[in-house]
Amino acid sequence: MPVLANNLSLTAGSQSINVFDNSNYQFINEGTELRISAAVVGANDGVQGANVNYRFTINNTEFADDAIVPALVTGEPFTDGAASYRTNSVIATGQARNRPLLVFRNQTAGTLIVKYYVFISQQA
Repeated sequence: MPVLANNLSLTAGSQSINVFDNSNYQFINEGTELRISAAVVGANDGVQGANVNYRFTINNTEFADDAIVPALVTGEPFTDGAASYRTNSVIATGQARNRPLLVFRNQTAGTLIVKYYVFISQQA
């Protein structure tokens, strides 16, 4: 099964591009499962609006908007199976061609690293 995974360096106040852009999965078929895992390398425990947050949508359906990305925990592997880093698990419905969006935003005063791992099930 396909996977999109990378580390993003986000400077203070910046936002990533859509991680699905310019990939083979910028459009996905109906019935495709997406499992999103993410973690911030460093503390991410500020008040709302002062964290690294993410937005995840498929078409016009909002699954997360300004949701806090969990901090990476020493000794806990960052894998698809790590439940503490799983931020969303959804199956695309509604139409034959679905457009996922996943962006990260750093609302802290410093540069932070975000790790993400997106599992994409077999395309029907």
